Amino acid sequence: MPPIIREDCPCPNTACSRHTLCDECEASRAESGGLPFCRRPKRSLLGRIRKMLAGGSR
Repeated sequence: MPPIIREDCPCPNTACSRHTLCDECEASRAESGGLPFCRRPKRSLLGRIRKMLAGGSR
């Protein structure tokens, strides 16, 4: 099966060796218990503002 290549990859880390390679990226993130950037839940604008006002670094 050919690898899934996503030319419009939304991940901001363009220096990553797995950028645009969805299968490899997802497998790599799954090993560490995480999700790739494109599969993470989107935070609302209000949520981002609250985080900024609280001074959180997460």
